[in-house]
Amino acid sequence: MRVEPYLFFDGRCEEAIDFYKKTLGAQVAMLMRFKDNPEPQGDAGCAPGNPDKIMHACLSVRGTNIMASDGNAKGNPKFEGFSLSFPAKDETEADKLFAALSDGGQVQMPLMKTFFSPRFGMVADKFGVSWMVIVNQPASAEKSKDFVISRVFDAPRELVWQAFTDPKRMKEWWGPKGARVIHAKMDLKPGGTYHYGMQMPDGAAVWGKFTFREIVPRERLVFINSFSDEDGGITRHPMAPSWPMLMHSTFTFEDEPGGKTKVTIRWQAYQAAPEEQATFDAGHDSMRQGWGGSLDVLTEYLSKAAKPKSKAKAKAKA
Repeated sequence: MRVEPYLFFDGRCEEAIDFYKKTLGAQVAMLMRFKDNPEPQGDAGCAPGNPDKIMHACLSVRGTNIMASDGNAKGNPKFEGFSLSFPAKDETEADKLFAALSDGGQVQMPLMKTFFSPRFGMVADKFGVSWMVIVNQPASAEKSKDFVISRVFDAPRELVWQAFTDPKRMKEWWGPKGARVIHAKMDLKPGGTYHYGMQMPDGAAVWGKFTFREIVPRERLVFINSFSDEDGGITRHPMAPSWPMLMHSTFTFEDEPGGKTKVTIRWQAYQAAPEEQATFDAGHDSMRQGWGGSLDVLTEYLSKAAKPKSKAKAKAKA
């Protein structure tokens, strides 16, 4: 089962459906008007005199269902605190979609090339619905030689997920052995960032940054990561100038028998020059050693963090 957005257009639903059919290629999977409700007083909840307004509709857009309704039909739709992300097939389609959604709307961020996409922009359409139009990473980045490492932890998935998404918990284990996290600030949402600083065993400070692209709670984290400065600006590797400036990271979380959790970490060099790709491919052994040390520290932390619950369960059984 999927979580699906439900939009209330407050009297402009039919107009919105026609607009999305033309601009996004949306298809109407079902539509019911207030007058079609078989229950007595079927138009209850709608402003009086509006039986033809839409009680419930379902639009299919690129395989995703978007629910829609006129709601109270008072003519004042409000959409705040969220955006719908539309993945365009290529830059040409992105330009066309963005222009169509901008017609009568308000551009929040112009469509442009960014470090994570050849085309990305944000716009509120004429109904007030916010959209993020994005072209996913080029195929060349997807063909990179991936670095993959997995570890099974003797801890429940919820706790392991928190260890990767709660900055207070990440301070307990993140980084190579002997490093100490001195700064950790996280905004856990697509487009949000995690900015951290570490003090290495030799006393040097190293800074890094995640920019989150996809978050599926307790299942998957996808983000672009890089070295950074103290202010969050992207920088080169402090000791390897030919290291890729950007990395595409995917962390997955899976249940294992006995209440354990498997974490798989996948790294790709992102938008890398040939020299950067070669450096990345040659560095798999050192990456495996570095990640192995970090995951050892995480294993120790999870063992301690899980103990209070284990003791509580033992007392309950007694």
